[in-house]
Amino acid sequence: MITNSNLKKNIKFENKLFFVGISLGSNSTNETGVAILDRNLKIITLDKLFSMEDVRFFLKRLVGKQNAIINIALPENPQMLNAKWKLISREYQLIQSSELINHDSDWIQRYSHRGCDHFLELKEQGIDIFRYDIHELKHAFGLSGIYKDRSPVDCKALQSALKYKFGLRELPSNMIPVSQLEAILGAYLGLIMASNDTEYNCKVKTQYQGIEVIGIDL
Repeated sequence: MITNSNLKKNIKFENKLFFVGISLGSNSTNETGVAILDRNLKIITLDKLFSMEDVRFFLKRLVGKQNAIINIALPENPQMLNAKWKLISREYQLIQSSELINHDSDWIQRYSHRGCDHFLELKEQGIDIFRYDIHELKHAFGLSGIYKDRSPVDCKALQSALKYKFGLRELPSNMIPVSQLEAILGAYLGLIMASNDTEYNCKVKTQYQGIEVIGIDL
């Protein structure tokens, strides 16, 4: 359940039947994972998309959107400089404190704006749509291991944790794409938002482009 009192209309989701996770790629060359779970942790859909048109078509054709919670990952900005300070800025973003640097440039933005306008339109239509940070979520669940992020061994460890720690027994033994695993995490976050019998609580961490970013209340 959500513990933030500022979202009174979204505190309880007892009537929600499905939970959608979308691990949005930073651009069309990086695949976007899609996962749909029900309340019994049954996997309804596992798929991957590429272009934003694919994502729009999926959301447009999604049956029962009013009975679902849709969580969409915040994709990293591909124009952000790939350097040591990039890793530091994930927590501190010290560069933002300098008035001498142009803060309007995309190269200092951690997240991409990809798809934000469309997601905001869906929210304005009454769809329960939220964002989440995949790195923060993995850390909150204790899934940030010693392995290199998104390496084959890291993906295998994440899949095993989802299968045995979180009860997703339908996951196959062979490795599935990491984007789909990250989408499952988003869908599982939606299940936590709608449930009162889990060991986790959710809260609103911040807002991004007009949509609440949900995380685990540590």
